[in-house]
Amino acid sequence: MQQVQEDFVVRKVDHDEMVCTVLIAWYHRRPSLWDVDVTVKHGIAILRGQITSPRDRALAIDLALDAGADEVQDELMMNWPPSA
Repeated sequence: MQQVQEDFVVRKVDHDEMVCTVLIAWYHRRPSLWDVDVTVKHGIAILRGQITSPRDRALAIDLALDAGADEVQDELMMNWPPSA
């Protein structure tokens, strides 16, 4: 016999909201991407913030595409680390 929870509410999830939520979770797992802000509108992921290397830029863009964004608008600024 299977129990059914009667107070369970199903909510339609917007694709943009889902992509944004996934990206925020992924970016918070990588310290070099903590300063990246994400907005998703009409399937386009808009990335803003500061990064320290071209590798981090490429990673942020690849993750956005992997999360389901149709396109990525890159507004990231390079913040070179201070030299020793």
